[in-house]
Formats: sequence, C-alpha cells, structure tokens
Amino acid sequence: MDSDVKGAYQSRKVHYANKLTEKKKKSSLLSWLRVISFIAAVGFLLAHTFYASHVVYLAAIGILAAFFVLLVNRHNRVKEEIKYIENLHYINEIALLRLSGEWTGFLNTGEQYIEPEHRYTADLNIFGQGSLFQFINAAASYLGERKLAKALSSPAVPGDIQQRQEAVKELGPRLDWRQHFQAVSMGSIKKSQNPEKLLAWAEDRSLAASKRYYSLLRYVPLITLGLVILDVLGAAAHYFWIIPFMVQIIIVALTGGKANKAFSATDKMAEEIQSYYGLLSSIEEEDFHSLLLADLKGKLVTGARLPSRQIKNLFKIVERLNLRHSSIHVVINILTLWDLHNLVKLERWKDLSGRYIRTWLDVIAEFEVVSSLAGMHHDHPEWAFPGVKMVSPEFEASELGHPLIRDGQRVCNDVSLPQPGTILLITGSNMSGKSTLLKTVGINLVLAYAGAPACAEKLDCSLMDIYTSMENSDSLEQNISTFYAELKRIKMVVDAVKTEKPVIFLIDEIFKGTNSGDRIFGARAVLRNISKYCSIGLVSTHDLELSELEKENQQIKNYHFTDEISGGEISFDYYLKPGVSQSTNAVALMKIIGLEVE
Repeated sequence: MDSDVKGAYQSRKVHYANKLTEKKKKSSLLSWLRVISFIAAVGFLLAHTFYASHVVYLAAIGILAAFFVLLVNRHNRVKEEIKYIENLHYINEIALLRLSGEWTGFLNTGEQYIEPEHRYTADLNIFGQGSLFQFINAAASYLGERKLAKALSSPAVPGDIQQRQEAVKELGPRLDWRQHFQAVSMGSIKKSQNPEKLLAWAEDRSLAASKRYYSLLRYVPLITLGLVILDVLGAAAHYFWIIPFMVQIIIVALTGGKANKAFSATDKMAEEIQSYYGLLSSIEEEDFHSLLLADLKGKLVTGARLPSRQIKNLFKIVERLNLRHSSIHVVINILTLWDLHNLVKLERWKDLSGRYIRTWLDVIAEFEVVSSLAGMHHDHPEWAFPGVKMVSPEFEASELGHPLIRDGQRVCNDVSLPQPGTILLITGSNMSGKSTLLKTVGINLVLAYAGAPACAEKLDCSLMDIYTSMENSDSLEQNISTFYAELKRIKMVVDAVKTEKPVIFLIDEIFKGTNSGDRIFGARAVLRNISKYCSIGLVSTHDLELSELEKENQQIKNYHFTDEISGGEISFDYYLKPGVSQSTNAVALMKIIGLEVE
C-alpha cells in the first residue's frame, strides 16, 4: 500500500473535521441570532401594544421578521452543509479503516445477496461477513448495490470488462468527485428503498387516454369568463354564463377523485425523485472520457433536456399542487379548473420525462459500481488490471495475493495454468495455505470479470465459468449430509466441464467427507475424467497418493505448502512450491492445544 494514499485520507479527514467544527459554530451562532431576533420582535410588539403605538416599532417588527426568515433559511442551508461534511468525514474515516484491515466492522455485508447454491459466491466469500462486497461497496442506492452484487456474481463479456476497466482507471484518481458523489448519495438516498413504486408511478399511463379530453375541458373557464364579459357589455343574454359555470362545477366533481389520487402519489414520489437530483447534477457537470462513462452520461440527455432541469419542472408542478392545502383552493379550483390544469401538466411531464427515470436510476447505479471498484484502484495503484480474453482456458499470474488480506500480512505466489486440462494438485499440512490459494485464484477472477484490478503484479486469463467446491455443509432441513452436499457440488463441476465451455474449478479437500479408500479412488476417477475436457483447475488434498497422477498425466502437476515445527510452535511461509508435501502437522497441532495423543 502506498503511504501517500493513507496520508491523503488522513489529511482529508482532518480537513473535514475542522470544517465541521466551523460549520457547527456557525449553526450555533445562527440559532442564537434566531432566538434574539424573535425575542426582539416580541419586545417591539409588546412596546407597540402596551407602551406607545409608534410607526418605528412596526418598522422594527417588520425588519426583524424578515431577518428571522432569512436566518431560518440560512440555518437550514448550514444544517445541510453540516450533514454533507459529516458524510465526507465518515467516508475518509472508513477509507482509513479499510486500509488498516478493520473493514470487517462495516455494517453493510451484502448478506442479502448470499445464494448457497451459487456456483462460487458462497465459497469465495463474495457476500456476507468479511466478504469482498463488504470490502469494496461504496453504493448507497438500492439499484447500485444490486448492480454491484450482479457484477460480482454474474458472467461478463470481454468488451464490457474492457470498458469498465477504462472507466475504473478514469475514476480512480478523481477522489474529490467520487467522495462528493458518495456523500451526496449518503445524504439523500435510503439504501433499502426499492424504487419500483417510483418507476411504476412515473411509467403509469392510466390517465393518458383522458389527457386530450381534459386539455379541452380546462378551457371551459375561458368560455364562462367570455360570457360574463358579454353579459356586462349587454352583448349576450343575462346569466347565460351560468350554464358553463355549472359545467365547471360538474367537471370538478367528476375529476376530483382522480386528481386527488394522482396528486397524493405525486407528493410522495416527487420527494423520492428529489433525492436523486444531486447525483444526476454531479454526473451532468463532470466531463468523462472513457467510453462507458461518456455513454452513461449521454443517456441522461433527452434532446436538450437534462434530468436536473426536468426534475425542476416537476417541482414547479408540485408547488402549484400545494394550493390544495389552502382554504381558498375550492373557490379557485371551481373558477379556473386549477386541478385539471395541473393534472394535464403532470401527464405531459410524465410523457416527456417520467419514462426516462428508469434510465436515470440505472445510470446512477452503474456510476456507483464503477466508483466502488475505482476506490480499490485508488487505494492499491500497484494492483494490475487483468488481461481477459476469449480463448481456451488459461490462467497466468505473477505475485498473486488475496485482496482481503491486508498489506504486510499478505503472501503472494505465482500461479500458472497455461492450457486446457491443466490441474494443480495442492498438498500440504493443515493451515499451510491450500484453501487460501484456491480462494485467492477465485476471488481475483471475480475482480477481473467485474472490471476491477486484481491483487497481482500481472494477471492474464481467459473468460471462464468459475465453479467451486469448498465449504460444503449439511442441511437438516433438506436431510443432506456434508458428504452428499460435496458430491452435489462436484457433480455440478463435472457437468459444467462436460459442456465444453471454458471452466475453471476450485476443489478444496476433495471428497473429505468419506473414508480414505473411497476418497482416493473417487478423486482419481474424477481428476482423470475432467482433465480430458476444456477446463483448468486447482484441487487440494491431504492424500499424497493422488500425487501419483502426475506420472500418468503431464497436465496434472504437483505443488505444495510447507510448515516448520520448532519448540512446540508451528510456522508457515505460505509460499507455493513445486512437488509433493513431505510433512504433516495434525499430531503436532493436537499436542500444541493440549490434547493427549499418547
């Protein structure tokens, strides 16, 4: 980790802490000024009432009232600024925790995206406590989180990977913009809020068929007014204007229910739309050069209408709707068909803008995904962007490490699976690093396919389906034993390999749930079988007998981890070495923890 990265976050944290202190002092001052101006206005009012009716007192009351309103507005803005700065301070605080390895305390673990039957996410700790999602997530919106989860768990294509890599490279250095974007989203968006109700409202066209009819009816008040004028001028029959006026009353009665329902829904949805205003403005105001980000920004522009401007137009309508809460609303509505005018304006806004809200939210979500991955690139500039190609299965990595193990504790290894059929058979004693190596390969492929940098000096790979069999467990609900669960996972691997699609498999302690004789027999049969297909993989085992497979198949290669026992302690170097392990440590571990084995 570059010390400059940590220094940048520390400096920003201090900077925002100082700004927060300044803003809170200003907020306190404004609070006191509000109290003082209010008390002063009351004092002048009492003086005017009980002492002397003087114009000076009235003028002072007016000035103080205006001053009080200005203070309230200014105080509200300062409160918003405080919230924004608090978010920025928090963002830099969690960035430092992430660098120091204390990120496992972050509340959002992504456990809602766990799928036990998924082909790799459960085994590779993609979601849940201590997961990759918990480590990198900077999304605040419901759709942003879902899109990030999808990027970490769904197939990709090389073209999309390339575009996202370029986008991540562009946003990585833009720390100010990324933190501003995240701070705005934290202050305005509710994470758990599914926008489907908003989208359903925006895309609802139930009144569209009536819009032309309503558009004509809203001009009835002009007919009434014209007849009143003609009546006054003596150019029309007396009180003939009452007929269209009665029509207006009937129109209000017939359309009132629909209008109230539409306006009530609009009040709720407008508040939610406003929460996206700052994020859309942030994207509109920034220039992007990578193809993905430029295309995303381009999706926001509809003709010459930017989303922020369209949202402002909606709020002009909402402001007009506020008249409904006034005591004079009934009179104005009957005289002018006020609600009908606004209903037509609202339907016109949905025609022009509402149908694009889904696109706006999708663009915001994609920016949140890229920003999350860009944070990793910024924090670890030494990590390499993988070369991902549509070729036969291959995997070549130099200095490959596990991204969730902190700097200084991480041990990196070279891993090579150069062609289809290659299987690395990993042996070694307990706790020596076998499982971690398999997870390291898998999680870096997940990052590669998401368009993120991998924790490696260099990584070249093909686009492959990842399959794992590692942390299998029994299920009382489904009446499944651990061994049967493992059999199902390995069957899934074998079936995937036989499709002839590019596959990489990661099998930890193959057939560990049964006796050694059956385990060795079954493992030999499976490995001989899958080595014939268009796949590569790593398999760990304690059964040294399986190492004999290397002699009959050059595609199966033996590698191992070692340990050293000295003075009642076991140490590991976690470096991958060619050949078969010559050591075991089970008995030594039993003795170390105090179990009697003699």
